[in-house]
Amino acid sequence: MASRWFVVLKSGAIHQPVPWEYMEMLVTKKRFLAIVMTLSWLGWTVPVQSGESLRGGVPIGTAVAAEQSQHALTVKLPEFTLHGTKLKQDRSQPKPEAFQEPGSRKCPPFCVEPETVPGATTIRVEDFPKMAADIQAGKILIVDMRTPDWFQKGTIPGAINLPYTDLTGPQTRAKARIKKLAGKDIIVFCNGWWCGQSPTGIKALVELNYTGKIYYFREGNQGWADAGLPFSMP
Repeated sequence: MASRWFVVLKSGAIHQPVPWEYMEMLVTKKRFLAIVMTLSWLGWTVPVQSGESLRGGVPIGTAVAAEQSQHALTVKLPEFTLHGTKLKQDRSQPKPEAFQEPGSRKCPPFCVEPETVPGATTIRVEDFPKMAADIQAGKILIVDMRTPDWFQKGTIPGAINLPYTDLTGPQTRAKARIKKLAGKDIIVFCNGWWCGQSPTGIKALVELNYTGKIYYFREGNQGWADAGLPFSMP
């Protein structure tokens, strides 16, 4: 991922990195500076650091990972079809290496993402069978917002790749990129609850006034693997 900026709030034993883009969702930079001054007056220290300097990070941990993955690890799904691919749960198959030990990933840059993203409706893995008919009919697109190198390693069957980086550059280029979505309703995802790529992409789509409904599949590829569902190669 590209370098991300974090605000690190400290007070005693509390040390919580907050992605800069989420702060920007909530406040303008002027208001943010006012908040910084207020927190400083209250005795908080608010250094701003880059993702590069925080690369060492702290492991998410097995307890947090277990809590975040519990639903996908236990959910039962009916058989369903996406883009001609029949999907059936099979948790006996090994997961791709990238999704075997999410608790070992370090935050930052891989942090637990919020349950919701402004401008999008959060869905879970069990919603795919319910939405399969509309996906099959082309009314809903599945959009993988990971970078191309991740996409090439395997994705949800039928997904198209629209990297979040294509939406965060010059607005003219971003508007050209979203034409491939044709204003349709979309299911947006990335690597899962520990990945910030699709939330960043959703924020960009909202700023570009995207007209289709946006569904945020927060569980992403991690949840897909935890649920015992297969990936397809692009």
